[in-house]
Amino acid sequence: MTRLINYLNDGANHQAKAVLAFIQDITIEESWNEKKRDYDAEINVARWENCREQGYVLMLRSKNYCRQLNIAFFEHRNSDAICAVKWEQSTMNTPNISDAKFGNVYKDKYDVSHTVNYGQVLEMAEWIEKTLLEFWNETKDEPHPLAKN
Repeated sequence: MTRLINYLNDGANHQAKAVLAFIQDITIEESWNEKKRDYDAEINVARWENCREQGYVLMLRSKNYCRQLNIAFFEHRNSDAICAVKWEQSTMNTPNISDAKFGNVYKDKYDVSHTVNYGQVLEMAEWIEKTLLEFWNETKDEPHPLAKN
């Protein structure tokens, strides 16, 4: 037996944990590969750590592995809002605040890709699922640059 406050405590904010619970079973049906009898779209998750902004980061590679969408989500440090930062960057390991190349987003702590109010974990989960699906559908037919015609 363990104290409830310590159970499943990985350091992430409780709102981020709630979002993760909603999206943990996301399946991108459009990525079903009959030959492999499995889905090509593999969504990976890791912890996102940025001082007081403690949450998770999701990573989804395109079918040809040439592009990678990353979505970090966390409770904002100056409010109770749940925020997400979306950017493309291919990484070998988990992207983190120290090596992320955000491009035109997250220039400051208020420049996020999506925000919902406190407690709107389902709304954030739905936005994340929609964003991952859009990325997959946008990139699924892109040929690999080294593929022969």
